[in-house]
Amino acid sequence: MQGRHEEKSRGAAVLFLLLVFTLMGTASTQQLYDSEDSFQLHAKLAGRSYRDDKIEVRAPGDWSIAIGTDTSTGSAQLTFARGAVLRKGKYILQLCTSCMQASGIAGGRFNEIAGMVQAWYREDSGAMPSPCGKQATSKASNLLDRVDFWYQRDPAHISSEGADDCRKPRTTATVWYGSYFEEHCPPSAVAVDCGGFFLNHARLTGQPDAAMDEMAFALTYDTTDPNELPRKGDPELNQALREATAIVRSVRYHRKP
Repeated sequence: MQGRHEEKSRGAAVLFLLLVFTLMGTASTQQLYDSEDSFQLHAKLAGRSYRDDKIEVRAPGDWSIAIGTDTSTGSAQLTFARGAVLRKGKYILQLCTSCMQASGIAGGRFNEIAGMVQAWYREDSGAMPSPCGKQATSKASNLLDRVDFWYQRDPAHISSEGADDCRKPRTTATVWYGSYFEEHCPPSAVAVDCGGFFLNHARLTGQPDAAMDEMAFALTYDTTDPNELPRKGDPELNQALREATAIVRSVRYHRKP
């Protein structure tokens, strides 16, 4: 009889501890959600499908998908969602739905998305920030274009590590220097400042009168060394570009209530 009472007491103690740990976990999760509320983005991941206030997207079978996060600065540091991050090997596709420009100019400045496109890029604070490489634009969908950058080092130019913002590779072959997606703008759209490094969510959802709400979509290679970048014509690179474009094309945009 005494053994049964001891057994019941141990069981009650275990249940109590489980309840405490559950409450602690709930509080931790709630803190993350509260921080997301503060930054106006609520992100959820269910299996291979991502959804937030602005978009939803599903990862193909050979791409991983996760919620991209960042941490605020200051004394009260908060973790907040930035959007979806998809990966295949060393290729990283970021659908940053909480990315907004701070420059105040139409389309933003490149240095505001440089880390998502050319992570090896070193900005010269005394120069006007601009992408490295020659630009090639192709149509990604009825809404978006894909902008690719290709870099070829001129062997006649002497490299200066201290002054080389583009981090020239050793090879003189043409290498891929990252891509980003911009709005596909007809000639008549010039007057409404269409295009640039940031996407206008309101225009993409057919709500031009809604408040400005920006995003940034970009594809890069997981390295800070441009000597590791794939060369133009590489079959794996071509496949990654096609698949990333198909993923972006499949994005569904949520209209504002």
